[in-house]
Amino acid sequence: MGPQNNILPIILLSTSILFLFSTSLVLFFVVQKRKQYKHVIEKERLENAFKNQLLQTELEVQEQAFKYMSEEIHDNILQGMGSIKLQLHSILYDIRDEDLKNKITDSNDLLGKAINNLRNLSHSLNNSYVANVGLIEAIEKEISYINSTKQTKCSLRVKGNDYNLGAEKELLIFRIIQEAISNALKHGKPRSIDIALIYRPEKLNIKIKDDGAGFDTSIRNSDGIGLNNMSVRAKMLNGKLDIQSVKNSGTSIYLEVANDK
Repeated sequence: MGPQNNILPIILLSTSILFLFSTSLVLFFVVQKRKQYKHVIEKERLENAFKNQLLQTELEVQEQAFKYMSEEIHDNILQGMGSIKLQLHSILYDIRDEDLKNKITDSNDLLGKAINNLRNLSHSLNNSYVANVGLIEAIEKEISYINSTKQTKCSLRVKGNDYNLGAEKELLIFRIIQEAISNALKHGKPRSIDIALIYRPEKLNIKIKDDGAGFDTSIRNSDGIGLNNMSVRAKMLNGKLDIQSVKNSGTSIYLEVANDK
């Protein structure tokens, strides 16, 4: 056997060893990368789970505060105002001065309107209110409260056959609409706010549009407009929230919620 025949097996062996080493090295890096990827995914999953739990806790605390305020208004403030109204009504029988009588009557009427508005506010703060009356009626009550101030015209339009999304979802939707109206009134000073509920078999689309001052959406997180609660609730709904606004041209808020039932 010549020298060339001796070299050939060595070359083949060396090549095989090199190939095996290279393959092992590639596999090692692939496995490591997969481990790193799984670690990152698991870390993100845990972080998201923690954030969701934190968001849910914040919402529960907020709802508890709303409930406390609702009960306080109902049990103390409204009862006190009701007693005053009854006293004013009884005083009218003992007064002969017509001018004073008219003033007390006017005051009594104003007090009655204030009691009615506070009662509506108390209902809207109670977290069982939406479940009891339904989403549409709850929004209509909120709108009537806004319209009673005669400063902003608020309207609701419903398209499609309405259905119940469940108490928890409908409460979250109602709170988002409340927050949108509150933000518009506080910051935008609009002449009108239009709300649309579009019921489709697979999803509910909500649109809230106002003709107020609007704002720069690129800096909305730092200008005190307070849209964080809406975003938090949209995440809890697994919904899609889109906010479009132009300075001096109003704001449009779009919310899409899947019908899982």
